[in-house]
Amino acid sequence: MPASRISRANRPSMIGEKVNLCMATRHKSMMYLKIVRAKGREYCYFDTGQKDARGKTIYARLPTRSDRDFAVKYATMLGHRTRRANVQALLTVPKLVEMYQDSSHFAGLAPASRKIYALYLGVFAAMLPTAPAGLVERKDVATLLEKRAKTPAAANMILATISALYKWARKNGHVNNRPADDLDPMDIGEHDPWPEALVQSALEASDVRVRLSVHLLYYTAQRIGDVVRMRWGDIANGEIAVRQQKTGAQLVIPLHPDLEKELAKHARDLAPIIKGQHGKGLATMTLRTNIQQWAAERGHKVVPHGLRKNAVNTLLELGCSVAQTAAISGQSIQMIELYAKKRSQAKLARSAMQIWSKNR
Repeated sequence: MPASRISRANRPSMIGEKVNLCMATRHKSMMYLKIVRAKGREYCYFDTGQKDARGKTIYARLPTRSDRDFAVKYATMLGHRTRRANVQALLTVPKLVEMYQDSSHFAGLAPASRKIYALYLGVFAAMLPTAPAGLVERKDVATLLEKRAKTPAAANMILATISALYKWARKNGHVNNRPADDLDPMDIGEHDPWPEALVQSALEASDVRVRLSVHLLYYTAQRIGDVVRMRWGDIANGEIAVRQQKTGAQLVIPLHPDLEKELAKHARDLAPIIKGQHGKGLATMTLRTNIQQWAAERGHKVVPHGLRKNAVNTLLELGCSVAQTAAISGQSIQMIELYAKKRSQAKLARSAMQIWSKNR
């Protein structure tokens, strides 16, 4: 490569030396050797093939070429780089995924997170079944995500999973590449609250599973994954205890009178409140599909998570404080404020005026 001028910011670090301008060349016959000349002196650096936390190439200092130890140290570094490259070439994406899932870090994740990660790690491994994990590039991941453009939420989960996988792999010295960096999540829009008429229709539905599920989703303001795990034993003294899978937060939520009336229609036992065909628990995806199909038959495209926004907005519109609302939903105050963007101004105004008129 022809000589080129480089700035101090771009050339290898030379601690203690003040050099405003120097000449840097790569030696033609010696791979990965970079020579920097400044003020009549020569400095040799070896390109290790590794990257630092900012993604910059890591160079190792070598003796000058006239030093009798130069050849030995150069050969040693070249050997290390070659061995790393060979190991990385043999470490395929599926093998790296397997190692991650066997790690203590993965075991320490929340059960819900492990389940989601396992799903999308499997998708990633299936997409690149023979690819060397250490050679996967950003453009490869971008291509994979584009193939999932019709399902942006799934694409974003794949991206998040790949990012977590490679962060762990770099930290443990398995790879140096950063294929998920600088890739933006796809826009999936917001989970809109349900139309009020549809909420009321669901609360009165003849479909028992839909009716019971919507009562639990709406009157507890919880995620569907937490609702399917609710058991009769969690209810005591007019309250239901919830341990959120995503956050680990433990909540005690008073039962709304309408939810109590609905629960009274069902026999109590040791099983989950929402049951499948054989009286056992129901998978989250199955319940989500049931609810969405029911809504689709009535001309609406919704997601169960939208009911969480309905609940938050209803609480706020009735005059509850953000802190009171957060105590029921288990969300942060910032998230409550985000969800509250679509609350009804008219209802808020009527609620405020009632409070005002009572305190005149």
